[in-house]
Amino acid sequence: MSKEASRAFSPHIFLVTGLFFLNLSVSGQEISKESPVLPENIKSIVSVSCMPCHSDKGGLIARGKLNFTEWTTYSLKKQKEKAEKMYSEVKKGAMPPKSVRETRPEIVPDGEQTNSIKKWADSLSPDDK
Repeated sequence: MSKEASRAFSPHIFLVTGLFFLNLSVSGQEISKESPVLPENIKSIVSVSCMPCHSDKGGLIARGKLNFTEWTTYSLKKQKEKAEKMYSEVKKGAMPPKSVRETRPEIVPDGEQTNSIKKWADSLSPDDK
């Protein structure tokens, strides 16, 4: 490569390298703004009692209402709303559905688990950051 071609090429390498690192920096910012994951105690309840239907592997209607596979993509405001609705449905016995409650009673959250869901829902910030 000639000396002139080398000089013309150098700024392009700098520009491409700079854009690469800028992209990494912006990507890192997006990740840091991601909504929080489920706490371990809630995750254990959700995995047994909710994920069979409310996940990417669940039914279309159920996952359309709440999809725990996509939980971290929900805004904080949406997480708060979904968590409160989840507690309400579990508390009144609507979730898991009656047919599931009858055939698989072992997956129905007990009183202590229901209280944990309530505390968790109450702890979520309603702010949409």
